[in-house]
Amino acid sequence: MEDKKEMIEVVQVKNRNIGNLKAHDKLRQLVDSETLIALSGGTSPDYQKMIVEPSDILPGSVCVVDERWGEKRHIDSNEYLMEKAGLLSYLKTKGIGFHNIQWEGDIIADACDYDGLVKKLFARFPKKVGVMGVGTNLHTAGIFPKSIAAHSPDLVVGETVNDKFPKRITLTLKALGEFQNFVILVFGEEKHEVVKIMLDENENDMQKYPAIFYRKCFAKSWLITDQDLK
Repeated sequence: MEDKKEMIEVVQVKNRNIGNLKAHDKLRQLVDSETLIALSGGTSPDYQKMIVEPSDILPGSVCVVDERWGEKRHIDSNEYLMEKAGLLSYLKTKGIGFHNIQWEGDIIADACDYDGLVKKLFARFPKKVGVMGVGTNLHTAGIFPKSIAAHSPDLVVGETVNDKFPKRITLTLKALGEFQNFVILVFGEEKHEVVKIMLDENENDMQKYPAIFYRKCFAKSWLITDQDLK
């Protein structure tokens, strides 16, 4: 079995733009028609550069990892970010399904509905690849320190977290445990300590630092970052 220390491969790049091109290259190797890609929002991914412009990433289907809960495609939503990047139009042109949380006005009910959809997607697609980001508090997806999503037995939860965008629906750590691969994007000087903690083998509390999950899980991950760790 592969050494756990090698389950995260660090790919150092000069900047976010190059990092997203590297993410494309990795997805090109990992993704085929049997693959479900789960995509995160935030400032690190540039899906125009990563997926739309190359026009050669062709998964079986795409879903969102998490959403800032609210009315469909509200200005702060991850789906709106993906729409602005041209991703939704690209997927439609290629005949690739896109699945997001549907807003019905009740965060718990909406999370339950997405949980059911994710179960079906997981059963349908044997290969699962996540494009992930990490916040300055080491949250990943909508999984924040000490949040329900860090220890829930469900695949999806809805909850209120300590953040500028507090209401979240997200895949849980349990759901991320079903993935074979992750491409993790971490850019900016403010993320230097984040990368150090993620890779520090003396830090093992996933409830405190959810992103440590990538070091402790059995999926193979690539951490693409502009931070110098020497």
